[in-house]
Amino acid sequence: MKLAFIFLYLIFSLNVESNVEKCHKNMVAIQNNLALSRSILKVHCVSKDDDLGDHFLRFQDVAYNFSFHDSLLITRFKCTLWKGANLEYHQNFTAYQGGAYLKCGKFNSWDARDDGIYFSRNREPMKLMYIWDKY
Repeated sequence: MKLAFIFLYLIFSLNVESNVEKCHKNMVAIQNNLALSRSILKVHCVSKDDDLGDHFLRFQDVAYNFSFHDSLLITRFKCTLWKGANLEYHQNFTAYQGGAYLKCGKFNSWDARDDGIYFSRNREPMKLMYIWDKY
């Protein structure tokens, strides 16, 4: 029984490794489009294993983005965005969540606007997902 388990585990591991090599990385991009206020956007994203640190984006700067492969366990990146003269507006959200199977080449785009935070998956039209909370 143990030998059969070890054999199946080896086959599974080799299959997953070869699929990961062929798999394009997933990407999250966050853009500052705070047109009215033109305020700085502070971005902080974390996963179970990684803290990506603080990033500060000016209005219409190049998007902050990061890419990664899904792990065998569920991959999840949570982000917090802040805006306003004293960063008094904020929002916490899940910027990316994997599933029961490995995803390849997914693109999650987040757009910070004055009225809220918009989302697009794989370049579909943007939808308002969150409004800003104030401290």
